Amino acid sequence: MKAIPVKSKIYSHQLLKISPFKEVIKPTVPHKHADYFELIVLEHGAGYHIIDDQSYDVLPPSIYFLKPGQVHCWDFTRIPKGYVILFREELLNRKSLEIVYNLPVLMQLKENAMLLELVKCFCQDYQSSASPAILEAYLQLILLKAAEESNAQLQDGKPFNPIYYQFKSLVNVHFQQIKKIQAYAEMLHLPGAQLNTICKTASGKTPSMILNERIVLEAKILLSNTELSIKEIAASLEFSDPSHFVKFFKLYTNLTPGIYRELAFAKRH
Repeated sequence: MKAIPVKSKIYSHQLLKISPFKEVIKPTVPHKHADYFELIVLEHGAGYHIIDDQSYDVLPPSIYFLKPGQVHCWDFTRIPKGYVILFREELLNRKSLEIVYNLPVLMQLKENAMLLELVKCFCQDYQSSASPAILEAYLQLILLKAAEESNAQLQDGKPFNPIYYQFKSLVNVHFQQIKKIQAYAEMLHLPGAQLNTICKTASGKTPSMILNERIVLEAKILLSNTELSIKEIAASLEFSDPSHFVKFFKLYTNLTPGIYRELAFAKRH
């Protein structure tokens, strides 16, 4: 069974890292980053960037934003130039936490955007070993500017509830093994009914809907990016049998896993 590889470009003890983007054209294989966010700011380059089951043209200046667990790969036709910012959730304040869960995957920037200059200064100060407080301030400001550039729909005027984002983080880590919402409620030290209210207030979705969407997304990723059989994918997602997985997938996509894989393959070739 050949699963999607998990790569790490940051040490386990690091909370933040910024570095220049590698200026090479060599295509990358689909991979994921398990436990940190990745903000990629490109000034130059061309080609395409596949994230989960979607393909995006590389049209700089632009920003790509990846949450933990998302699968991506690059295929450049022109040498890229830019920066990669890696950071962990522990660094985020309340506003930044809300931003990262509402940022889109792709943000097109205006030419000569101030955000590009800000990222350059951030990298220079990081390389000069600026204090952690200064580097964290750069990150918070860059996230705010990215939200402004993308018109991210933040919940202004609504009460901020960090438990909703904690639940989404737990789902992202445990969705393959833990399928019962009550187990997540217990991890958050909440009654199940309270977790349901929190999720519906924040997103209009029940906890079960959020969990099932994450399972479906992972299934799409495995169907699009691996040669695993339907039976192997069902087992990796811990379904009791392949027929249960097929019914579940069809319920949420109106397609069987096999047809979805054929369409995804045809789209890329």
